[in-house]
Amino acid sequence: MAKHPDYPGASSRVVNGKEYWRFRANRHAQQITLPGRPGDEMFETAYHRAVEGCAGKAVIVDLPGRALPRTFGQAARRLETTMEWAEFDPATQAKNRSLIERFLNMPVDPKYALRWRDVPVEYLDADKLRAIIEGIFKTNRTVAKHLLVAVKKLLWVATEVEKWIKPQDDPSLSIRVRVPKSTRNPAWPIAIREKYEERHPIGSPARTCFALGFWLGNRRGDIADLEWDDLVAEEIELFDGSLELIEAFDFRQKKNRNRHGGREMFIPVVDKLAISLEPLDRSKGGTVLKNAYGKSFSEKSLTGMMQHWTRQAGIPDGYTLHGLRRTFGTYLAECNIQARAIMDAMGHSSMTVTDEYVRDANKKRIAVDIARAINQREEKRDQMRRRAALRIVR
Repeated sequence: MAKHPDYPGASSRVVNGKEYWRFRANRHAQQITLPGRPGDEMFETAYHRAVEGCAGKAVIVDLPGRALPRTFGQAARRLETTMEWAEFDPATQAKNRSLIERFLNMPVDPKYALRWRDVPVEYLDADKLRAIIEGIFKTNRTVAKHLLVAVKKLLWVATEVEKWIKPQDDPSLSIRVRVPKSTRNPAWPIAIREKYEERHPIGSPARTCFALGFWLGNRRGDIADLEWDDLVAEEIELFDGSLELIEAFDFRQKKNRNRHGGREMFIPVVDKLAISLEPLDRSKGGTVLKNAYGKSFSEKSLTGMMQHWTRQAGIPDGYTLHGLRRTFGTYLAECNIQARAIMDAMGHSSMTVTDEYVRDANKKRIAVDIARAINQREEKRDQMRRRAALRIVR
């Protein structure tokens, strides 16, 4: 082994007639191979890096939560400190965080390593954002819509919270993603409802679940958690001035309970629901819906149980507990209930979904009016043809 006086820590050895150089700061340090010979450019570079403790190829490590000023990465960090973010439930936060990370890790240009995480928000314009969303839209429209919503949250931070850009410069203002109306969880037709009721008698868990889902029009979690203590009797003065003692379920919906406590619901018990509830044991309290062993159902288990119950009745798959909620909305619209009243009865947070029920019901009414007009016109023509021709006598 030979050492070089001009390169402390460097030494050489000969293997099979070829000389190799290495660097070791001390006998306990890791050995580092030095290419070439002393004086060579490669040797000089490797030696100095070894001395400085930077041997080998440099590796860039992303630190968790790193963010440059005024970038989308910083907007993402700032978003999670806002009170609006704190109002989301954990599942919604996780979903949004995943979508935001997907956007942050997208390359700005395939030719370069730059990611949107490190790009200033003001650099994103409508054309670039549209190209990103359209790229995803080609394969999955729903993901494209949700990703746009996630990016909008970052732009909201940039415009409303940090004031990095002006509201009118928000590149997402002109971009819309329309997703076809879902065909899942359809409303139950009358024939399907009657088939289910014929198979499952009043008093059974299957029939109770059906009655609560249909006549209350609420979500799976609200049905599972509904308790006898939520059933109240109140004196209500009606619009016509009469005073009535009304039995109703008074509770708060589970949806958005972490944000604003959940929407408060007051749903009177209609006659058919009262008939379904009458044979149930109320003495022990607890949830209204119980299994054969007197235990409560979990929210998730109701999905599988409803599938089991519909199959027992010979009903095709696809008619779900949430479909009964749609059935209730459709039923109210067909009863010509005003849209605002339907919204309140179902606990919708906006009129968007409610308007769909009203539009669908109105389409049917218009179709019926058209059919009636055709029938009336044809009936008049038939009467005209049946009338005998008048004879004129001079």
